[in-house]
Amino acid sequence: MIYFKTFLWTILALQSPFALGYPSDPLDIVEDLGSVLSEGASVTANISSAPRWSDYHAPRPGYIVHVAEEEDVAKTVEYCNKQEIKFLAQSGAHGWARTCDNDVVIDLTGLNSITFNEARDLVTIGGGTLNGDWVDAAYANGVQVLNGGCNCVGVLGATLGGGVSRGMNRYGMPVDNVVSANLVTADGELIQVSKDTNSDLFWAILGAGPNFGIVTSVVMNAYPLIDEGRVWTGELIFSGDKLEAYIVAVNRLNLTEDMTLHWGFSHRPDPVITAQVFFMRGDAEAGREAFQSLYDLEPDDDTTQIMTYPHINDDTDALCVKGGRKPGWFTGLETFDYPTFQAVWDDEYVDFVATTNLTNTTILIECYSNYVLRDIGSEGASYAHRAINYYAWTLSGHVDSSSDSGVEAYSSRVRELWRSTSGFEPQRTYINFAYGDESLEEIYGESLPRLRQLKKQWDPKGRFDQWFAIF
Repeated sequence: MIYFKTFLWTILALQSPFALGYPSDPLDIVEDLGSVLSEGASVTANISSAPRWSDYHAPRPGYIVHVAEEEDVAKTVEYCNKQEIKFLAQSGAHGWARTCDNDVVIDLTGLNSITFNEARDLVTIGGGTLNGDWVDAAYANGVQVLNGGCNCVGVLGATLGGGVSRGMNRYGMPVDNVVSANLVTADGELIQVSKDTNSDLFWAILGAGPNFGIVTSVVMNAYPLIDEGRVWTGELIFSGDKLEAYIVAVNRLNLTEDMTLHWGFSHRPDPVITAQVFFMRGDAEAGREAFQSLYDLEPDDDTTQIMTYPHINDDTDALCVKGGRKPGWFTGLETFDYPTFQAVWDDEYVDFVATTNLTNTTILIECYSNYVLRDIGSEGASYAHRAINYYAWTLSGHVDSSSDSGVEAYSSRVRELWRSTSGFEPQRTYINFAYGDESLEEIYGESLPRLRQLKKQWDPKGRFDQWFAIF
């Protein structure tokens, strides 16, 4: 038996970053940390037990801690601090920005509870809750919530970066709808934050959350279903020769609180313009009228239909497959510039896909009504980019890392084209879509000076330094 233990220790040492000089040997963390966690929690060196949505620049941990209770997160942070081990929390595991390698990933998927109050205007959700589960629970309770556009994305991860949601046209961003939060501080203490308790820290996490703690649960607003949860949505397809007319048509749209437009370039199997229209009521006639400027272009295909709230993200379920390489680059736009988009189409997108055959490469522009966001302002949250009118990003899906350099060069060129006419200086970058090479000023905007002061107060040793670290 002693020979087997020696062999096991050697194998783990060769595989683990803890062999490179950390105080704890690679066998102890499983036993020592595991012994203080709750019965349902576990520690493993099997990193495949918490797969990432994208393997591109993904964290490469030595260990995964699967927590079962909020206190498990606090105990893990306390242990890692004592042993000088770096850590990173993940829920949906979707972030693609270039960050540091991490020695311990704290997997929050075990914290997936969803509880509504009696009035059903508040909902408490655990740190590992996914969008799809949240939407289903909301519909079952006769309400709607500020959910994102993909069912497999973690609710809290998206929310703490600001969150974009079809519902923000009416109710503000997800970050504006957080009432309170439980989080683990850099010292490993589990505390509550709200407008009345630790208010400065509460402000900081609403836009820069991963820099200040690991949020284990939040209380958020919920709202009555509109039109009994019926919506009108679907996709319109246009040929590329209509791009100029299409840009004009989009600029003619008056996006109301009921309207959202996601459009871009994709292959079906040839390059086309795709437009996903969304109308927050189950009225096809009213929906078509709202998007009449697009219908005037006579789309080649029209899949619009009336469906119920739980199915609004069905079209993106194909994007939820984990693994592969899915890098993305983002630019916040104030206006659409037709020559820029024509250059993206002619000189970049069509040519790149034709020469590489990477047909999963897409361009996506998300368009929302921003009136409510601007009325709310940034006083209650550190998220600083409410002036963004259009969320423009590139996304590629490939398997072989040998394609990385070509994808990076292409995507960087597209981003620079957008930046040249974005209307912003400095540029504005939505953190959840950021690539990782952006400046802190681009990420945090005018909130950065105050965030830096609060970082010194709440995380002076820089424990939370894995996601656009503030310093």
